Amino acid sequence: MRIVFPTIENLSYLSNVAPDVKEANFFTVLNLTGQTISSVELMENRIHENVEDEIVKLFKSNNFNVLIVPHIDEQLEKKLKKVGISIFTEEKRKKVLGLYSDFVQDKLTKI
Repeated sequence: MRIVFPTIENLSYLSNVAPDVKEANFFTVLNLTGQTISSVELMENRIHENVEDEIVKLFKSNNFNVLIVPHIDEQLEKKLKKVGISIFTEEKRKKVLGLYSDFVQDKLTKI
């Protein structure tokens, strides 16, 4: 499974999560084997135009399964769900590792 987090800085799983996908400077991706993090990928967010469509293309081409974000635009949410990406939210912004822990413990809200 591949879980993507929009993040502010490039600090692996210690990065702070951005308030919204569109405000991310980076995308931090956790690759999982079962519930164990097998690797972490960091991608710079280079999307500046046609943001929603480009994010959907990026997420689909990278085979992301889950997006965890504090807030998401309703239109982007619909587009991502249409391509099979599950979306979980947590209003309190945290670091990637904290949100991953909440995800594993079923503490996040699935939308």
